[in-house]
Amino acid sequence: MGDIDGALRRLLAAVLPRGIGGRDAAARHASREILVHADLRTEMLRELEQHAANDAWPITPQRAIADLRRALAPEDIVVSDVGAHKIWVARLYQAYEPNTVIISNGFAAMGIAVPGAIAAALVHPDRKVVALCGDGGFLMNSQELETAIRVKARITVVVWRDDGYGLIDWKQRNEFGRPFGVEFGNPDFVAYARSFGMAAFRPASADDLYPTLCRALDVEGPSLVEVPIDYAENLRLTEHLGALSLPA
Repeated sequence: MGDIDGALRRLLAAVLPRGIGGRDAAARHASREILVHADLRTEMLRELEQHAANDAWPITPQRAIADLRRALAPEDIVVSDVGAHKIWVARLYQAYEPNTVIISNGFAAMGIAVPGAIAAALVHPDRKVVALCGDGGFLMNSQELETAIRVKARITVVVWRDDGYGLIDWKQRNEFGRPFGVEFGNPDFVAYARSFGMAAFRPASADDLYPTLCRALDVEGPSLVEVPIDYAENLRLTEHLGALSLPA
């Protein structure tokens, strides 16, 4: 195990062409990479700052990510489910320590966040653990709330609610200009969680999100926060970055 930044730079220097100017070329290439990474970080921080006080309702993904990051300590853990919210976690959520942001890539199975967060809480009972879900992914494994209560896992399930399969909707709009078959009805997630015996919360406004997250994270057992999300920002992101910003 080693520092990923240093390891990648050593690999970069090893694979670039040698010969006259080889080392200089490697150094110049590494310098360009540093500038690109710095520009990306600057852009990310600018976007978070721009939306940190956005009082739009439903809440923008950027505001939801900024408030979640503010509510958690550097060592706390976020397990991201699969869906449109995963793009925003990968793009904007800042990780300060190793293994504190867990994202399902590869086969990208929806429903991973709640059981994954339970496992993380059992391994690290001294840390706060968040399962960040879309409403679609959450409903695929929501029965595991009972498991969280039974094993006394201190997790907070944050459900971004938009009443649809947001990532599929996003892809369909980019590919075909309109969505099809991606909307569905939802239960009252607060009442649903409370029926299991969990503490559950719903912010009343964008400004209420941060204190609501803090209240949920302070619960000694499992808790849930339902967050109404405006995914109109998805298409704006595609316009900004291009359709290639979406995972396959």
